[in-house]
Amino acid sequence: MVGLVLKRRAPHAREVARRLVGWLDEHGHRALAEPDDADWLGAIASDKSGMFARADVITVLGGDGTLLATARLAGEREVPIVGVNLGGLGFLTEITIDDLHATVERTLRGESVVDRRRMLRATVHRGSGEAEVYQALNDAVLSRGSLGRVIDIETHVDGKFLALFKADGVIIATPTGSTAYSLAAGGPLVHPSVRVVILSPICPHKLSVRPIIVDDGSVLDFRLRSPGEELLLTLDGQQTVRLSADDTVEVTRSPHVACLVRSPQLGFYDLLRTKLGWAR
Repeated sequence: MVGLVLKRRAPHAREVARRLVGWLDEHGHRALAEPDDADWLGAIASDKSGMFARADVITVLGGDGTLLATARLAGEREVPIVGVNLGGLGFLTEITIDDLHATVERTLRGESVVDRRRMLRATVHRGSGEAEVYQALNDAVLSRGSLGRVIDIETHVDGKFLALFKADGVIIATPTGSTAYSLAAGGPLVHPSVRVVILSPICPHKLSVRPIIVDDGSVLDFRLRSPGEELLLTLDGQQTVRLSADDTVEVTRSPHVACLVRSPQLGFYDLLRTKLGWAR
């Protein structure tokens, strides 16, 4: 069974999805799709969480954002995700439309190369004693609220004080997320197989403050130290949680991974050259 997740505003997404469902029917496979798409596709209705429980492969037709929203739901069942590039920049959506059917077929047979991408778990410990748990594939970002002032973020690594970052915020990124917001903030590019977490301060007040790489087995703790300010936690640039001075954020390696099907034509360094224009 193959799950389909569509970015409805993406060019050609519906057309590509319809052709894929027809191909799946011809080859004896059923398709799952989100309720808004299932009827016109002739697929079984399922939300994204249900796809991880039922599907053998999940195909994402959209951009990296659509894939990130899907991957955050990854759980114990490691379902391969085929990210299809519909024409955007796409560091994560590697598979072309022309290669889609062949890639899905290989993946159903267990013959595709699948990257097990490490994710982050962000636990918000409220001052009231409650805890909220979130996942991210690219990054967890702590940033200032509506006011434009610089904030102070106290940071500990494995219980040891690291720094009081006076900045617009801090990006906590996985190697997968090293090509995203962290890169724009001056962080390093990191191969997805390296077991690290990147801390990149956003517009730090001191020029001596630089990004730092720590082991991904570390426990990172953050607390706002600016009275009267508000802190925002944003997961993969899509999900935002409001925090107060009484709350702390603990970031660790998630027990779950996102299984991304690799393009047989492109490796990580090929992607860097292609997407960042290094060959030009």
